[in-house]
Amino acid sequence: MTKQYLLAIFLLLAVPSLRAQSATDALRFSRLDRNGGARSIGVMGSLGALGADFGVLSTNPAGLATYRRSELALTPGFYHIETSSRLLDGDNGIYPSDLNRFHFNNGHIVAAHTPRRGRWKSANLGIGITQLATYRSKNYWKGNAPGSLTDRFVEQADGIHPDNLDAFEAGLAFEAGAIYDQNNDLFYTSDFMLVPGRSELATKEQSITTTGYQNELQLGFAGNYDHKLYLGATIGIPILNYEESKNYQESDPLDTIPFFNSLNWEENLQSSGTGVNLKLGMIYRVNQIIRVGAAIHTPTAFAITDNYTKELTYAFIENGQNYNLEASSPDGVFDYRLYTPWRLIGDIGLVLGGARNEDGTDQPSGFLSGEIEWVDYSSASFNFTPEVDNPAFRDAEQRANQGIAETLQDALNIRFGGELAYRIFRFRAGMGFSGTEYATGNTWSRSWSGGLGIREQNFYIDLGFRRQTREEGYTPYATASAPELLVNTERVQDLFVMTLGIKL
Repeated sequence: MTKQYLLAIFLLLAVPSLRAQSATDALRFSRLDRNGGARSIGVMGSLGALGADFGVLSTNPAGLATYRRSELALTPGFYHIETSSRLLDGDNGIYPSDLNRFHFNNGHIVAAHTPRRGRWKSANLGIGITQLATYRSKNYWKGNAPGSLTDRFVEQADGIHPDNLDAFEAGLAFEAGAIYDQNNDLFYTSDFMLVPGRSELATKEQSITTTGYQNELQLGFAGNYDHKLYLGATIGIPILNYEESKNYQESDPLDTIPFFNSLNWEENLQSSGTGVNLKLGMIYRVNQIIRVGAAIHTPTAFAITDNYTKELTYAFIENGQNYNLEASSPDGVFDYRLYTPWRLIGDIGLVLGGARNEDGTDQPSGFLSGEIEWVDYSSASFNFTPEVDNPAFRDAEQRANQGIAETLQDALNIRFGGELAYRIFRFRAGMGFSGTEYATGNTWSRSWSGGLGIREQNFYIDLGFRRQTREEGYTPYATASAPELLVNTERVQDLFVMTLGIKL
């Protein structure tokens, strides 16, 4: 055998042992919510040019320099998440699901320091932890459409000896009898392929439950130069945990497909990891009213471990006898690295009226603020070989990164909001628009927010609310040439938070 032929066999045997990372995985850990305190959430996280809120450490850390006093604050929160899913390509129903969860949104301490001399008017330090994303959801759909999961297994198996089939997919299908080599020629078939055109008569359904979070430990530094130029930096250490449980079923209640009774496919995944990134920002105070700012965020370099298992149960009739076969995968473990995209942010803030402080700065009666963020999701990338240059892993890595480049695109996130002050009371509102990350789409997701606050000399209480809506397509399984199922999912996420802060 030539070396090239031996390498081809090695690739066929080694690559299936990897979990198939995809653009969906890269997008999941690259897409972020702009959380923080209730004040920031109430104005849709658009405080980058104005600051004085810990949420700016996630956007424009120069805003940390606008703190005049030290403070300690905690922000608990509550999520209400609704999803509605429908299997397309047929007269299928819409299935709603909802989920409620308490969570910890933010906690921080800011140490404000005023130098005694020079033109640097403040040198502030902030440390805290902020939730950047929640992965909690609950989906269910059911209906009829052309295609079967067995089509994917057949495509994976063709040309490969049964002993060498992927132990996490096609190998389980062969072991459970969902696919079989009828003529012993390494070309496989399924019960559905015996009666072409009837796969749409089988009922498909799936339940998906996900949990987890991405929290970021943040250490920020910022300085105020002559009340004109503000500079800041944040070192971020994100910590992620994601768990996913899928249960996919096919059944034949009308007995239209010979031999076939039902199929049950279970997938379980747990991902955990940590990363590091750097955020740099600046704000320039044009005059008493206008502030402009800009920030750049480096990619987050994640080290992630996936633990996963799969199980298939296949029920069929042969020679008048019912069979119910089960096959389970081994425990899969895979370590890899993920690099999320760069982010560029531009900010503007307008201060509304108010009195003047002794140092010449404003005591505002309100503000308007806006922020635009550019993210190229197609630039995210995997590294499957951080320590050993394995040819099989390198080939899988190349295909995964090519999938990201072809599936995802750059997107704009636009956020704006405002606050009005009346004595000790604050009234806030905001809106946001996010462009789709998928190269085949041109839709925008919408969000809006509101909030109230009470500000006293030594403490404050803020309440914030945000509603986000998003519509996406989902494919339960992928095939090369056979029909695929497409599920449309609409998600509405409501976030309620309360911040309790003490001025030190």
